[in-house]
Amino acid sequence: MQENTIVKASISKQIAEQLRTAIVAGQFKIGQRLPTEDELAQRYGVSRPSVREALKRLAAQNLVRAKRGPAGGNFVVQPSYSELAESLSGAATLLVGMGALGIEEIIEARRALQSSCIDLAANNASATHIQNIEAALKRQQDPEISDEAFCQADVAFHRALVDATDNGMLRFVMYTVIEALIPVTNMVVTVVRERSDIISLHRQMLEHLKQGEADALKVRMDELLDYLLQKFEQASNCRAYVKLRLSIYNKK
Repeated sequence: MQENTIVKASISKQIAEQLRTAIVAGQFKIGQRLPTEDELAQRYGVSRPSVREALKRLAAQNLVRAKRGPAGGNFVVQPSYSELAESLSGAATLLVGMGALGIEEIIEARRALQSSCIDLAANNASATHIQNIEAALKRQQDPEISDEAFCQADVAFHRALVDATDNGMLRFVMYTVIEALIPVTNMVVTVVRERSDIISLHRQMLEHLKQGEADALKVRMDELLDYLLQKFEQASNCRAYVKLRLSIYNKK
């Protein structure tokens, strides 16, 4: 690993950035232990507290994890798809609140991207995938759950559907879409949509998946997105409503 000279005030930040670059470049593999704090301090010509703070920064980014014991140290970990997507969800929420992204655009994006997963999901869905989708649908069918819990189950349903593709790259891309765009859509249409309509379409989608009926599943997906778009168009003064929902959401 080639080190650059540390020249600015935020020493720990610079060390963290250089280590992150080395990890992303593959100089440290997943599961590999990083050099010790003493070794890193000597390498960069800084104190151990500066190194320790840099490692904390990487841990906060879910890039390294500390392990105790004789065989312990700081090890490179693989961030989960949902953790990576979560960072983009807040950005999407902010863009909608500012009016930079319209719900029509979000629906259009979901239509193009989620439909691309259906053929693989229909072919690769395992018993475990089906069980996870059924579990999310069961949570949605509980009449006692809150709107927030219903929306969380909605996200879980579509996440499990993407898992059924059994394709790591699609999961990464689609987790970003699901975690960022579905909650934003739900915040807008919550007051005008009927839970029973969503549940009915989800139930039909699940049955088509079980039967490996990709074309029918695509039709149901389009119907779901058309329904959400229709309900959005029914909402009056939508821009003000989105801002209201976002203000409530951000206080949680």
